Amino acid sequence: HAAKPVSGVLVSLSGRNQLRGIVEEVRVEGLHAQVRLRIGEQRLTAVITRDAIEALKLKRGQPAHAVIKSTEVMIGLESA
Repeated sequence: HAAKPVSGVLVSLSGRNQLRGIVEEVRVEGLHAQVRLRIGEQRLTAVITRDAIEALKLKRGQPAHAVIKSTEVMIGLESA
């Protein structure tokens, strides 16, 4: 489900699990890229296509959203 960009503003998106953060790193290798967002004290890493990086013009320090669309969530516990 596509977002509707209007003057650089994300107007709507069907995914409800959205996290707002700052692009901390963009690493492009071949057809894919790794993007790391800083969300508060946490880090989230996503692998997306090089084309997506270029279309979004993602750069370090830029605000961005992580939209999580999944049918499964895994929970883990730290060892004591």
